Amino acid sequence: MSFRKKIFFSQLILVIALVLFLFEYVQVVTQSSSRLALITDETGLVKELQKKQNDAELVDYLKTQEVYLYLSVKLTNDKKMIIYETNFNLDLEHAGNYTQVITPFDFHGKQYTLEMAAPLQHRAAFAKKLEWLFLIYTSVILFFFSATTWLLFHRLSRPIQTIIDVLRPYQTGEVAVIPEIHLSPSIKEQDDFARLAKTLNSMSDRIRSQMKSAFSERNEREAILESLSEGVIAIDAERKVKYVNLVGSKMLQVPKKQLLGNFFPASSPLQEKCRLLLRTCLESRQVVTDSISLGEGGKLYLDLIAAPIVDENEAIIVLQDKSSQHRVLEMGKDFVANASHELRTPITIIKGFAETLQDLQEMSPEMLSDITEKIVRNCERMEMLVKNLLLLADIENIPKARFQECDVVSLIENCVNVLKTVYSDARVKIHKDHQEVLIPAEPDLFELAIKNLLDNAAKYSLPPAEINITIRVLNQEVKIEIKDNGIGIPPESLKHIFDRFYTVNKAHSRRLGGAGLGLSLVKTIVEKHEGTISVASQVGHGTTFTLLFPTAFS
Repeated sequence: MSFRKKIFFSQLILVIALVLFLFEYVQVVTQSSSRLALITDETGLVKELQKKQNDAELVDYLKTQEVYLYLSVKLTNDKKMIIYETNFNLDLEHAGNYTQVITPFDFHGKQYTLEMAAPLQHRAAFAKKLEWLFLIYTSVILFFFSATTWLLFHRLSRPIQTIIDVLRPYQTGEVAVIPEIHLSPSIKEQDDFARLAKTLNSMSDRIRSQMKSAFSERNEREAILESLSEGVIAIDAERKVKYVNLVGSKMLQVPKKQLLGNFFPASSPLQEKCRLLLRTCLESRQVVTDSISLGEGGKLYLDLIAAPIVDENEAIIVLQDKSSQHRVLEMGKDFVANASHELRTPITIIKGFAETLQDLQEMSPEMLSDITEKIVRNCERMEMLVKNLLLLADIENIPKARFQECDVVSLIENCVNVLKTVYSDARVKIHKDHQEVLIPAEPDLFELAIKNLLDNAAKYSLPPAEINITIRVLNQEVKIEIKDNGIGIPPESLKHIFDRFYTVNKAHSRRLGGAGLGLSLVKTIVEKHEGTISVASQVGHGTTFTLLFPTAFS
């Protein structure tokens, strides 16, 4: 019930109670004062009678007092003789309940007696009329008093009701911001309600400012968290997810909408591990870490860090993808192993032939020539391997200052001419839509990448090799396609051909002098030029390498 209704009903109850009390009080007072009124009337009458001169004047005066006709009045002289008695003569023996007053008084030295009697029913009727008149009069007065009080209170409380009406939408959640309060212009600024409204508006402005700042900070924090490469999940005291960024939902493989506001899931090994880590963190109130590998062969490595939130029964867990670091370590191990293997083979050959030369003091010139040729060839292979390894290490450190505007068409034509000196029967065709195509490049590195691709195209094709080179300009990019009719690459090897020391057929590559570094070198050079390289191949039908280069560096 509102405050105004409480005031109205309390006032109504008070008025009813007061009327009932006054009604009972008037009844008691009227009934108790019946005899007193009769005594008072008789006392007044006696005083008037004492002013008369003789009995005749007494009788005449009593006859003129019609007001007492509802009474039985009897006057007796000193000789006990009745000198006057009203026509309304009461038979006191049969009148029932009545009130009688006998008053002796002195009249010119003689003792007279005045008797007055009144039936109680007359007094009761008079009292009843008096009670109802009093009740009606009092009720009217109280009604007007209550109405006046209510109207006055209503007018005084109208600003409060206005304030309540303005604040109610915020209280019920219909609006997110406290509305501004505007009171009637008739209310002056120094009025208490005006000052209250001003105070509330000031508080509302401050709250809006704080909410805006809080929203801004929250959005900023969420933007920062969303930009992280780590997954971040926060849970509240009820173990429900209160926040998760996009990376975290992707790592857990659960949409954000299904995570927020729900209990932490446990339907996968990663989710179960995270849930266990969060429980341990909350119980110990300490930072807890763990790691997990997922996928076939451990393709995904994650570091998990769970930390409690200070002064809150809440926690946050961070999922860090360490797959790239693990891959780098694995690549480093593979690189060392492969480099050692590739270097061990020519060293073993050279050592074997050197020992043969040392042990055989006499040998034919043909055998000596064959042995020395093999030693030289393996030395050259080892030299090329070391050179390529050093080149791979140095490419990342080449400064952009060495890049210059180069004509792709001219560089590719130079590479084709070099290829023809080795594979004279190779048939190479260049298709171009411009006579000159300029890109920022380091000429030597760019030619090295194209030479390796052309060399592979000729090396792994049945003679005569047929190679088609297409140069096109597409928007802000230059597209170069190198297509051959060679033996092709098996589908299972396509995703590995750019890995260092990877060869599709090791025996065939070793026979041709390859160590599996050529395509890795090509990819590194292309990426150094902010380009991309892709491959499409079909066994027995050839291979196509596609290179995309920007016409200008960002």
